[in-house]
Amino acid sequence: MRRTPQACHFHGRATVGRRIAAFVLVAGLFVACGSDPTVPVPPPADEGTPVSGIEPIPPAALPGRAAAPVTLDAGTLALDAVDVSSLETLLQDAGFVAGTQRQFSRTRAGRRRIVARVLTFETPQGAERYLTWLTGNVADVIGKAKPNDELKAPADGTVFEHEPNPCCHSETRVFLAVWSRGPNVVTLVVDGPAARAAAVPELVSQLDAAV
Repeated sequence: MRRTPQACHFHGRATVGRRIAAFVLVAGLFVACGSDPTVPVPPPADEGTPVSGIEPIPPAALPGRAAAPVTLDAGTLALDAVDVSSLETLLQDAGFVAGTQRQFSRTRAGRRRIVARVLTFETPQGAERYLTWLTGNVADVIGKAKPNDELKAPADGTVFEHEPNPCCHSETRVFLAVWSRGPNVVTLVVDGPAARAAAVPELVSQLDAAV
């Protein structure tokens, strides 16, 4: 889900690239103003088939049309960072096992995309190490953003909000919720013209209950 300096909004690997492996990785999302870069994406995992012991996020976990689940390895996840090699090293040191991602989209009642991930580490300490990196490098993922203190995530997690640049008409508001559950880090990205802060708490609650 990495955002290049020119990108105007969250590039969700519209096709599910190594890193959003679906984040469809996130569907080649985050387009730059005046351009439409895409990232290679890994093949979707078989529905319902655990990968490295990780169950895919259920297709009914969140509202919208569910895409096929995507498996994330360290190389794919590291694409979230501007400094890819440094994040890949951190993931290895933190004991990253594997991740799973699923995208949910809708066009009726306003276009909105949701990208959900569950990332599994060998230990809770490894999960916290990655979570610390993520909360300190949100700009790599969704662009310039700040915590929205009115929105809460489980387990003392954080919800970040990126406000669209008025000079970039194709850019939309983006929310990124992050939290950990033992050795797992859960992330939820909501973007698109119909992305609304009021919807985020319920979406976060639904995903947390499903995984």
